[in-house]
Amino acid sequence: MGLFKRKKVEESAKIPAIEKIIFEQILEDDERAKELVDELQLGKPLVLNFEKLDLLGANKYLAFFAGASYASSGKSIKINETTYLFAKNVEFNDGTLNEFLNDFDDK
Repeated sequence: MGLFKRKKVEESAKIPAIEKIIFEQILEDDERAKELVDELQLGKPLVLNFEKLDLLGANKYLAFFAGASYASSGKSIKINETTYLFAKNVEFNDGTLNEFLNDFDDK
């Protein structure tokens, strides 16, 4: 055992970000929202749709997920009027999330 060790690369870091995305229709469910934030913190990008919520509920959950994303050194990106991507900044390194977003821009 030496003083200097190679850092172990987490298994989830080897998987392309696009393959870890969780797609979810958000409903008024605080417990599910918490579970999704836990997944975000584990490195799984979230593509969340808020269209089934009223304006107040959509804003509440949007702020919740945006705050969680920011606190996890991540960002939120608007895909369309009701759908957003939340991911840690490191998840953009392999380029697959950017390709995913570019597919929406082309349409």
